[in-house]
Amino acid sequence: MTTLKIRNFPGAKAAMAGLCWLLAALVPATAAAQAYPNRPIRMVVGFGAGGPTDITFRKLAELAGRQLGQPIIVENKPGAGATLGPSTMAKQEKPDGYTIAAATAGLLRYPHIQKVDWDPLRDFTWIAGLGGYSFVMTVRADSPFQQASELLAWGRANPGKLSVGTAGAGTTMHLLTEALGSMAKVDVNHIGYKSSNEATTALIGGHVVATVDAAGSVAPHASGGRLRVLLTFDEKPAQWLPGVPTARMLGHDLAYPAPYGLVGPKGMAPEVVKKLQDAFKAAIDDPEYKKLLDNLRQTEWYRSSTEYEKWAKEFYVSERSLVERAKLLRQP
Repeated sequence: MTTLKIRNFPGAKAAMAGLCWLLAALVPATAAAQAYPNRPIRMVVGFGAGGPTDITFRKLAELAGRQLGQPIIVENKPGAGATLGPSTMAKQEKPDGYTIAAATAGLLRYPHIQKVDWDPLRDFTWIAGLGGYSFVMTVRADSPFQQASELLAWGRANPGKLSVGTAGAGTTMHLLTEALGSMAKVDVNHIGYKSSNEATTALIGGHVVATVDAAGSVAPHASGGRLRVLLTFDEKPAQWLPGVPTARMLGHDLAYPAPYGLVGPKGMAPEVVKKLQDAFKAAIDDPEYKKLLDNLRQTEWYRSSTEYEKWAKEFYVSERSLVERAKLLRQP
């Protein structure tokens, strides 16, 4: 057997000590990545409890938690166009995979609307794309407006009286409201609430004329006969809404799929990202999630970490033009 001997040359002991220190530093990091997760994970959701985003991510957290062997605890933190939660996470949390956040389109839009102290492309690890929303414009079932064209015509004739409620300023729903108003030449009075539930409650209570919201938020009320859907913002008419036109069918070039996914603080270890990506991929493939997706009228949309980051860079650029069309672009 050959024995390795460290000869007594100048610096030999120092070199050996340095090598031992390097190995000692690498082993715990590797072991930590292999052991991940060994405690509960916190997921920040930038919308209020009870809305479609909250319901979606709670189910995803439940299913992915089963894959990871640790619970994923949802924390609601609405505000700043649904960017307060993820941006706070990016600035304050360690990139160890134990705090992650729901990411919606607003994360790539809000910096075009307001000055922020974070960057959507540099300050996050883009973990996985998980699905997409459909959006609709809705009025009360007893509203005199039977069609979207009637509502918009009334809005043009009565500037500022068409009040439209959404889940908050800076959200996708706000953007669609302003963009539609601009294209239809209607002076819309946008009312931002803290959640989709609050916006729907306001509509049912007669506090606003209409809402623009995720289809899943209003579907139960529409099928229950309390609300009427006038318009969708999908590429094609929705099968579950026979006779309801898209914005494009009314002459407004406004089709808007809004994907959502998962992000973490910048600098997450690739091994941890892979574990989360795989766990959430299994979650969206689960029959329980597919059933929820159908109930909430959402769309399938999966992207790996690499694909999701590439999409984010492209969407950030394209989103600026829509914000500008909606007349929401911030001034330098």
